[in-house]
Amino acid sequence: MEKSNFDRLLERYTKDQVSEEEKNKIEAWLDLAKTESKRNFIWEKEDQEELFKKITSNIDNVDEILSFKPKKARSMSISNGGLLGIAATVVLLIIASYIIWNSTVGVSILEQTTPLSEIEKVILNDGSIVWLHKGSKLTYLLEPNTGMRHAVLSGQGFFEVAKDPLHPFIISCGDIFVKVLGTSFKLKTDQDQIELEVLTGIVNLSSAKDAVGINVEPNELAIYSVSGVLARTKIGPPEFTDAITGTEYDMSFRNTEMHTVLERIQSKFEVTVVIADPEVNACRITADFTDRSLDATLEMISEILDVHYKVNGKSVAISGKGCH
Repeated sequence: MEKSNFDRLLERYTKDQVSEEEKNKIEAWLDLAKTESKRNFIWEKEDQEELFKKITSNIDNVDEILSFKPKKARSMSISNGGLLGIAATVVLLIIASYIIWNSTVGVSILEQTTPLSEIEKVILNDGSIVWLHKGSKLTYLLEPNTGMRHAVLSGQGFFEVAKDPLHPFIISCGDIFVKVLGTSFKLKTDQDQIELEVLTGIVNLSSAKDAVGINVEPNELAIYSVSGVLARTKIGPPEFTDAITGTEYDMSFRNTEMHTVLERIQSKFEVTVVIADPEVNACRITADFTDRSLDATLEMISEILDVHYKVNGKSVAISGKGCH
């Protein structure tokens, strides 16, 4: 299905490619979309087009946007309560737009909710890994044509975000935004504030009221709300241990046989490894693959041992003599 003018307008808004008047009208509409009477509706195409014309017209009248009502609307529900009902943020709007209108071919959308009694691992299409704590929910969108990576988190999760300098990974937690390029951190949402523990990399926190925000560095804990920083302090090993409990984050090996290393790789990345020469299993290596993607891990192994690898979906083929 072809994208509507309204879809394209929203995309331009997320890229800061709209006029100031258009921006004000869109944000007024976003605030309106938070209300109970508007959040659970799918608007017909005619309504979309009319709203697009009102936003892009030269008449700077926000009241027209606030008073606009769809001619026909039908109620919707997505995953026990509605994706649109979580928060009227840009990220949610983009995801909801793609789900509702199905206007982009190849868009990957994932929704994952954990049971109330366990931690669940989620491997995203970009190679990032998230360990969701009990009762948490993650919605994730990857648009292959632009490489945009957006997620919405409710609850608590530990993230290993795949490094991609050209495409930031943006997480929405209500009106607070988390922006990273490739890093590992623990994130916990709590009403109108979040708690962030950064293990590696730099994480930017911002909000609707504070577009610049703050950068949180490794070994730092920050509590941040829509009004700004509430607390910021250094953290050490005890906090790290708590953050990674129940995950497979630690991938450090010392004089370890390859069969053990490969078992850990298979478990963490949910792949099957096939070795051409079984004697490679007896080779021993000392290396730290923590916070590295599958490809980066295999590349390091190929530099340590005399092996080559090939990834095909969920299968990894390893050939070569290893250490013999």
